[in-house]
Amino acid sequence: MSVGFRGAWRAVAGGALFLALAAAAQAASAPKKPNILFVILDDVGIDQLATFGNGGPTPPETPNIDLIAKKGVKFTNVWAMPECSPSRAAMFTGRYPIRTGVEAAIMENHLPQSYMSAFEATLPRVLEKAGYASALVGKYHLGNEKDPAGDCAPSTRGWRTFEGAMTAGLPSVDRTAGGQDPEGAQACGYFQTSAPGACYTMKQSGLACSEIASNDSSLRASPSRTCLQRGGIFSPNASCGDQKPTPADFDRLNGYYVWPKTTISRERNPLYVDSRHQCPAVVDRSYVTSVQRADGVSWWAEQSGPRMLTLSFNAMHTPFQKASTRVVRDPLDRASSCSNSQPPRPLLNNILEGADVEIGRALAGMGLGELDRDGRKLESLRLDDTVVVIIGDNGSQGPAVRLAAGFDPVRAKTTVYQTGVWVPLIIAGPVVEAPGRSVEALVNAVDLFQLFGDIAGIKVAEIVPPSRPLDSKPLMPYLASPSAPAIRETNFTQNGAATFTPEPEERSWPCRIGNLCNDTLFDSAEFCADNGGVWYGPGATTQASSCCAVQQQTGTLNIAPVRQKAVRNKVFKLVEAERFDCSTPISPESKRAVPWADFETRVEKEFYKIKPNEKNPNGLDLADLDLLKNCPEGQDPKSCLGDAAGRAYADLSDELSAIKDSATGQDECRKKGDGNLDMRIDKSDVRGWEAFNGKGPSVYDVNLDGATDGEDEAVIEVNLGVDCMGACARADLDRNGKVNARDLRLLEAQKGECKDAVLCGGDLNGDGRVGERDVQLMQSARQSCKS
Repeated sequence: MSVGFRGAWRAVAGGALFLALAAAAQAASAPKKPNILFVILDDVGIDQLATFGNGGPTPPETPNIDLIAKKGVKFTNVWAMPECSPSRAAMFTGRYPIRTGVEAAIMENHLPQSYMSAFEATLPRVLEKAGYASALVGKYHLGNEKDPAGDCAPSTRGWRTFEGAMTAGLPSVDRTAGGQDPEGAQACGYFQTSAPGACYTMKQSGLACSEIASNDSSLRASPSRTCLQRGGIFSPNASCGDQKPTPADFDRLNGYYVWPKTTISRERNPLYVDSRHQCPAVVDRSYVTSVQRADGVSWWAEQSGPRMLTLSFNAMHTPFQKASTRVVRDPLDRASSCSNSQPPRPLLNNILEGADVEIGRALAGMGLGELDRDGRKLESLRLDDTVVVIIGDNGSQGPAVRLAAGFDPVRAKTTVYQTGVWVPLIIAGPVVEAPGRSVEALVNAVDLFQLFGDIAGIKVAEIVPPSRPLDSKPLMPYLASPSAPAIRETNFTQNGAATFTPEPEERSWPCRIGNLCNDTLFDSAEFCADNGGVWYGPGATTQASSCCAVQQQTGTLNIAPVRQKAVRNKVFKLVEAERFDCSTPISPESKRAVPWADFETRVEKEFYKIKPNEKNPNGLDLADLDLLKNCPEGQDPKSCLGDAAGRAYADLSDELSAIKDSATGQDECRKKGDGNLDMRIDKSDVRGWEAFNGKGPSVYDVNLDGATDGEDEAVIEVNLGVDCMGACARADLDRNGKVNARDLRLLEAQKGECKDAVLCGGDLNGDGRVGERDVQLMQSARQSCKS
């Protein structure tokens, strides 16, 4: 009996071993999913880079970016959104701002309706379905100040790991240099002098000090700059013990060198409320671009399976400060103005060159290449199992624009003109055939969403529930074949006013940058100054309530639109801008564009031919090239533009209207209480309201009064049971316009409790699980829904 048992056991064990070995062999032979390194450069438009034929007469040296471009594909006709937050939300969701609600750079006076929602089907959530670990290192800027999750917000959007800075830009430069100059005259945050002095650093044991002579700086920089790069505070012409800084001085923030760093190491539920401040920022006294590279490399090394790292550099966003000499050599260490309004070209080059060096070091640290002996430039690159994607998040900031070839600093970042939205995109790695080429086809930043899904081997359109319409188009065909036909016939971009808190004291104020005035973005004098602007808000020498009032004081002035959209084809571009009409005070019954509006708005349209030619080699939409400027008022633009331009105008107008109309349903549904973006009002919305009730603003602050309270619950209760998209659209899980057997198979694959409610598209009845009732609803839809 026992012998037979042993024999049977051996037979089973042997069979199991054979199956295990076979499975291992099959796994070994299966293609490995590529890793993904996604690099975002802040405020780097296409005008900055020589590898895209720009950069002006003295472009920055970017040998590492250039090498990646040589090993990959450059996309030369890419649109992002005009500001940081809308572009980032578009990349991480595959959705235009008109759908996400992230229409403007997020500031402290915005409500969570302007943030990237915790209920979006973000890249880290989607890629997790393919076994990918995801981390976001660097700049976040997708909403935290008034979010229930606070600084833990990235962890409620799908990222298990986040390390970096949360807000729009790094802190203002500390002109007191750590409190050592009470007059505040140190424009770059350190004493620009060769004088020796005492360098104080804060250790766990307390204050430490070392003296630096004029000629013994180990970093080949002035003693003061050397001290800053060591994380210290410098007292010029002093010995240790003189002018000793206080511990509080070490908490003074200082641009790229002393900044608040948030660290997150686990994912949280979308309904999480950070009542105990679980994700506090700590002051980091190291050069931010280097820290971001090092943090990214460390996370990468800890992973064993497929991974996606988003390395989101703050460079080259304001405030402008020189890079560390550990990164970019500065042998003469010349003084700089560190001006945000008139930044010297060498300073701008220095910042971008610093990002290029750290990109090279990141790739080397990840085992993807080797650096030269200098440790700054890649000598080789191995991308056999890793896809590298580099993009700018929007056009260059006005004063930083390269003026060569017509790029316009007035029509730069924050505008939908070419200088504001035209960005570089480079993709390299094993998915690229015939590297070293350029693709001129129209591409949008949202298209990266589908690209990353395709790299991971998943169909994002089938994973993201139909309640979240996607705008992303394929990019992989361009990488796989040099002869791939164009996929996009048109492109779209937009910028708009955020959803503001109704508190009057939290409004935005006029900030004039050059000849452009904006009064819907800037909420503080510091943020205005960091963008090179003149402040007209509280505390200003001259205060004004609006840009219209500034215009009355200063004369001719360009006023930034409240909302702006643009759509283009290969040849023509239509711009639609809603602007304040400074000649028409607002009437009591009018809907205000922003809570503090004094004037009505009017809609203006411009139309450009942006196909490059000899006089306009970059095909820019310059002010004097507007084809509508000579059309008589009241005349149909199509009739005065000529045949080809008139047809294009009509087509683009229809396209723009269709895009705007496509968001109407979701907007109405949110007004009824759909806080979790599933296009219905049900018990899950009641649970969402309960989680945030009394916790301040949230996506369940339905009436937008800055509080989640009983008034919002009343709206939800009245609308319980409303389905804003209908059974047919909800059941079309593969988004092909039909409800068929394929949709049923996708639903059955999700059977059971919804572990991730955001991606649980098969839950047709909204009860938190996919079960037989959902199968019945799908079967009913198959019979009743027509394609």
